[in-house]
Amino acid sequence: MMSKEQSLKFHMNLGMLVETAFRMMTKRFVHNAYKSGVDISLDQWQVLGPVWQLKSPSQKQLGEVCLKNKASITRTIDSLEKKSLVVRVPDQIDHRIKRVVLTNLGEQLFYDVLPIMEKTREEVRGDISEDQIDTFKKVLSEIIQNLDVD
Repeated sequence: MMSKEQSLKFHMNLGMLVETAFRMMTKRFVHNAYKSGVDISLDQWQVLGPVWQLKSPSQKQLGEVCLKNKASITRTIDSLEKKSLVVRVPDQIDHRIKRVVLTNLGEQLFYDVLPIMEKTREEVRGDISEDQIDTFKKVLSEIIQNLDVD
């Protein structure tokens, strides 16, 4: 059994490791995108992907899928709209709901970014085996499930 001090160190180290890895992956993605001449932040990419996948999600749906609060998702969609990558359109049935739709430019950018994402994934993976990646994802998923109790 761990002492309180050991337990605190373990949890702080785990959280810090996950946070540091995330920040470094984000930095690498942004760097790779910039080197490729693609003007997109990780936040924008994390919204653009679900817009492409879900076709015309509501802004609320996007916030839930992307785990972003209302203000954050609004800012990100605003920035994508300014770049003419998405447009907001009223829902056909409930005009209070705004749907987010990719423009042709947004769809093209989505496909342009896929190889950049793949390159970044390869750099993240390095020489780490598929089994190690699968174990890591499984452990992270279990941590998320442990903490996703409402």
